[in-house]
Amino acid sequence: MGIARARRIARRVHQGQLYNGELLLDRLERVARAVGERGGDWVAQQAVWLHAVPVSVEDLVREGVSSRVLQVVEAFRSRSRSAPARVKVCVELVREALWTDQRDVSPTPEEPPDVRTLPELVAEYQETRDYRLQWAISKLLGEPNDLNTPGMAELAEQWWDSDDDWEAQMAVLAARGAGLLDRERLLRKVADGGIYAAGAAISVLSGEGDQREIELLRTVVARPEPEWLFVRGAVKQRLAAIGGPDAEALLQELAFDLYDLPWRHDRAWLHRNAASVTPRLIAALSDPDWWHEAPVALASLRATEAVGPLCESVRVAEVPIPTIQALGCIGSAEAGPTLVWLLGHDGADVRAEALQALSRTGGADVIEVAMAACDDPDVRVRDRAATVLARHADGRAVTMLIRLSDTRHAAAAAGALARIGDPRALPTLWHLFVNHYDRAVRHAAGRGLVRIEGDQRGVWSSDPHVERAYMWVLGHKPEWHRGLLVDGTRHTDPMVRTRAVEAFGRLRDSAGAEHVRPLLADPDPRVRSAARGVMWVLDHLG
Repeated sequence: MGIARARRIARRVHQGQLYNGELLLDRLERVARAVGERGGDWVAQQAVWLHAVPVSVEDLVREGVSSRVLQVVEAFRSRSRSAPARVKVCVELVREALWTDQRDVSPTPEEPPDVRTLPELVAEYQETRDYRLQWAISKLLGEPNDLNTPGMAELAEQWWDSDDDWEAQMAVLAARGAGLLDRERLLRKVADGGIYAAGAAISVLSGEGDQREIELLRTVVARPEPEWLFVRGAVKQRLAAIGGPDAEALLQELAFDLYDLPWRHDRAWLHRNAASVTPRLIAALSDPDWWHEAPVALASLRATEAVGPLCESVRVAEVPIPTIQALGCIGSAEAGPTLVWLLGHDGADVRAEALQALSRTGGADVIEVAMAACDDPDVRVRDRAATVLARHADGRAVTMLIRLSDTRHAAAAAGALARIGDPRALPTLWHLFVNHYDRAVRHAAGRGLVRIEGDQRGVWSSDPHVERAYMWVLGHKPEWHRGLLVDGTRHTDPMVRTRAVEAFGRLRDSAGAEHVRPLLADPDPRVRSAARGVMWVLDHLG
């Protein structure tokens, strides 16, 4: 189903287009088949069909394309190096298949240039209907030509009223090449021609326009068929050339053309036109077609005046996540009650996004909300709640953070416990410091042991990394007994001895000199270097 949808979108957009002398759709079919033969799944095969479609990822979302496919298409287009590993695998598979196919079918450098004249190409095409001749004729007519180029005028008259849209398009280009453009005929072609012929006629129109032409262009952009969306670029260029209040008014309408929004290619456009655009974006929140674009644009503008309408919209939206993310980006506390209400939504992804946004906006007790969300039935919400709680927690959350210390959020939880400084966390921090396999967790726990006042405990571990970290902790606790630090100077691991020496230096206790001085002759250069530096400090104490 998904591959059929991707093929249908590509066929709608690329019908009749050529690539290296062959129809682009034929090449995409061949490459998609090659990707499947190389073990590519449905995601990679759909990406082949969609990678060259000249629409944004948002447009593909509206077409119902899977988010997994969109990730691959976006990574392929942007050449992103930060994409997830599975996405990178698909991207490389698609890119390799495209490159291999290009090497297989591209003309060799030794191939002689085509020296046939336009009449010869047209005569042969009418006899054979070879797509390679279509490409040759398109290339010849697309280049600047002398007005006396043979066959131009004849081809313009021969194909002008053709039922074949491509032939009618070539007739327009031939008329341009022969200098036989007639404004009235071009306007009739815009009104009655197919997409290719009408687009070519619009692109070659020149000179002063009038109200009739503007209204005709208005009918073109109002056509509901999706393929006509790709003529709008030529329409905008012509309107800009015509100028005047009527053309400007239509251009302003087209500025909110979902399929060619100006800020997709120029984010600064939004900020340059914020005063006029913001009210229209707010009004568009009630339009189901704008479920994604309007919230994203308002978030980019940080439009605080849009918070109220966004809160109203998100309560009835079928897809509320873009609106929730917009509220989080704007960061107004006014959104707090609405985000709390969304935490009761049936969708786990909605609850997770609402919690993330609430952590940015405030307007509610984030800590209480996050603690309650830690018991959510969905793992995505619990993960997001743990992250939010570790960032914002205070003394009320100590018990919950202790529970989180047994999960993959142990490092963040230990860091939060160290920041809060509650003695109730000490047993947990000691356990994490001595026994946890992750060095980041042990370091966070060690910072907590340094910060929170408590009784000293001995640490004996087979892991030298734990012993080294314990020496560091002892160096920050002048009230603890020095016996274990002295033992550290005689440890078999040279880095433990180094950390013990550094701890004596940090404590600035002259009595430690007698334990550091023998290490000036230590066999390890790192220990000797640390001992020399610490002895200088201890010898110069006031």
